[in-house]
Amino acid sequence: MSYAPERYNQTWQHQQIAIAEYLDTLSELTARLDSLQSFALLCEQKGVKSSKELLPDDTVKPGLYLLGVD
Repeated sequence: MSYAPERYNQTWQHQQIAIAEYLDTLSELTARLDSLQSFALLCEQKGVKSSKELLPDDTVKPGLYLLGVD
């Protein structure tokens, strides 16, 4: 790999890092959009007027809760 610094200079390395970061961001955005689409479908199936209707009320102990279809 002694030729690597000549063949893969700093500009090339920076371009590869930028491409990797772009693809990572795109992947995260796609996952978020998929989740949002699933949540919108759940709201539609439940026939709620507001997504807040699916959230636990104030009397429930704080914690992590899953939303799902019965």
